[in-house]
Amino acid sequence: MKSLALLIASVALLAGCSNGAPISTEASAATDVAPTPVVTTDKDPDLLPLIEQAGLDPCPPGESSPDAAIPGLPAVTFRCLGYGPDVDLSAVRGMPLVLNVWASWCPPCIAEMPILTAAAADLRGEVQFLGVDIQDQDASALQMMTDFGADFPSVVDEEGSIRGLMAISGPPVTFFVNDKGVIVGRHNGALPSTEYFNALLDQYLGVRR
Repeated sequence: MKSLALLIASVALLAGCSNGAPISTEASAATDVAPTPVVTTDKDPDLLPLIEQAGLDPCPPGESSPDAAIPGLPAVTFRCLGYGPDVDLSAVRGMPLVLNVWASWCPPCIAEMPILTAAAADLRGEVQFLGVDIQDQDASALQMMTDFGADFPSVVDEEGSIRGLMAISGPPVTFFVNDKGVIVGRHNGALPSTEYFNALLDQYLGVRR
């Protein structure tokens, strides 16, 4: 995990970028180093220690030109809770995805978080996990992820717009999305057990754990 000093230095270096724009490919080529995940420049400095402590994986960049003819997640863009680019949900493709809508103020979300945390660690590189933190406080959300040792990335839906877009009455809700970006299943409410979640992974994504 990057030190706090390195993270703050990254923010300073990216201060000239707007809207989380990617680092120049020319600059990357010149140094022959893989591009660093973009840190959004509007982060509250007070949150940086919490972001560092949580150690969340970077938010996924998504495909640059997803096939709009394939129905999938809504074309809505949310900022990253940790570090990384803003995320257009409709562009997150290429690998099976578990999309979990959650909040730190939601007791069922708290109850199921250990199940998601363990699965995300076990299936790293095979299945993407992405949270949507809905109508929450960043500090509370980051603290919850830290408390559970959950390092999969999440985006922030401050207004709760995903409720209407994906017919959600409230969290938690878990969606299963195939590698083409198509929603193939959902579970409303808290996941009751690891065994039940594993059965859903097998049923909807063909992933055995």
